Amino acid sequence: MGILLGTFRQNGYAQRYTLTQILDSIEMNNPGLQQFSLKTAASFADGKAAKAWMAPTVGIGLSEFPYGSAKNMSSGLMPRKMLMLRLQQMFPNFSRQNKEQAYAESFVNQNKDDSATMRNMLFSQAKMAYYDAYVAEKKLAVLGQQEKQIQLFIQISEGRLPYGKATLPDIYKARAKHSDLQVMQIQLQSITEASVAILNSLMNRDPEDSLSIDTTINAGSFDPAMLAIDSAYVARSRSDITRISDEINSLKLHKEVITSQSKPTFGISLDNMRMNSGGYMYSAMATMSIPIVPWFSRGYHAKAKAIDYQVQAMDKMQDNQVQEALGQIQRDWLKLQAAQKDIRIFKDEVIPAYAKTYQSYLNAFSENTGDVYETLMAWDELTMKRMQYWDKISGLLNIRVILETEMQRD
Repeated sequence: MGILLGTFRQNGYAQRYTLTQILDSIEMNNPGLQQFSLKTAASFADGKAAKAWMAPTVGIGLSEFPYGSAKNMSSGLMPRKMLMLRLQQMFPNFSRQNKEQAYAESFVNQNKDDSATMRNMLFSQAKMAYYDAYVAEKKLAVLGQQEKQIQLFIQISEGRLPYGKATLPDIYKARAKHSDLQVMQIQLQSITEASVAILNSLMNRDPEDSLSIDTTINAGSFDPAMLAIDSAYVARSRSDITRISDEINSLKLHKEVITSQSKPTFGISLDNMRMNSGGYMYSAMATMSIPIVPWFSRGYHAKAKAIDYQVQAMDKMQDNQVQEALGQIQRDWLKLQAAQKDIRIFKDEVIPAYAKTYQSYLNAFSENTGDVYETLMAWDELTMKRMQYWDKISGLLNIRVILETEMQRD
């Protein structure tokens, strides 16, 4: 069965969604998740950019040979001025380019981790909203049943008033209880409307769209295999923790890029000169950088050492987050087990006892031997216990969502 949430459109009905369908819709349509595919494309584009060569340089100017005035030339050569054109090109270090490309593309894994973390957070919000609506609808069903009983109780009491079998204060109190039910129904309807707004927002739908949810789910059926939860599971399954590993990998690749600066780079320059007499001269020269000189090498050595310290710090941070996550999972699993036991006792023992109490008072009231006030109080207590049961279910579902989020399970 399904419960309608929100308002109908003028020319259509609400679409029915299961929780799985809502989560699938969020994964496909949420704009917050769509950003990461673009970030991944940007990382691959940066990787391609790493393969680029340096731009060639061109220069033009005057050259004079020999240098100096004619009267100072012992050889008698006359100085000749020449117009010079210079072309220069530095060649990339292909090994360093490969390292730069690997470093740029390593951010793809971090984008995947961020996407999985946001997905986990959005799924948690969707589950909370879905279960809030589910519990609210179950409470509305309880109030609907209890409302029928109180209306019948008021009708019978009013019929007995002329015969002295009921009193006006008791009738007024019953009417007040009926009004309380109506107030609670309004509050619960507002919860369902708020849940619809949240779910529509997460699915990137019109906030005014209506939908219906599946109310046939077994709210209490969740028993994770806790024996399989250990530090290796957490380090492997939690995207916010695997991101630290991917950040460490990126740092190590960055270190390789930095240390590759110790390798020389090569280039070539070509000069073409035209003399006043009309003749030409040329000069060709190969160049090589010398990155091992101390005033340059100390820079990349210090940067590489800084990255080593960063990696060690992130290792410690990851170990700490794994241990914190394990502690939180174990704590919430114990809370879940306690909540399940509490609900089982409440459902099997507490509510039936209150129901029997109310039924005995109602039977006596029907036979004109029961007290109106006591029957009304028994009805009120049963109503509160039945509502309290769904409060407990709500608490159980909240713990379940928290635990699923901590374990990063759908």
